[in-house]
Amino acid sequence: MSDDVATTAQVLSTNIFDSAAEAIEAISAADVLGLGVRVSNRLVPDEESDDTFVEEWVVEILTSVPAVDEE
Repeated sequence: MSDDVATTAQVLSTNIFDSAAEAIEAISAADVLGLGVRVSNRLVPDEESDDTFVEEWVVEILTSVPAVDEE
């Protein structure tokens, strides 16, 4: 995705979820409302253990569905 496409929609909120199921629920809700989303996941250090990581899902709710430039 080009930088131009990524900057056209403004971020309304950024939500962090512990599971993919929770992220999917937020994505579905945004779809019903006609909002766009940007989804990513990341590994963060586990609060209970120094040597392990847990996965987080980051769902950004956008003002509109971003258009993809098909080049």
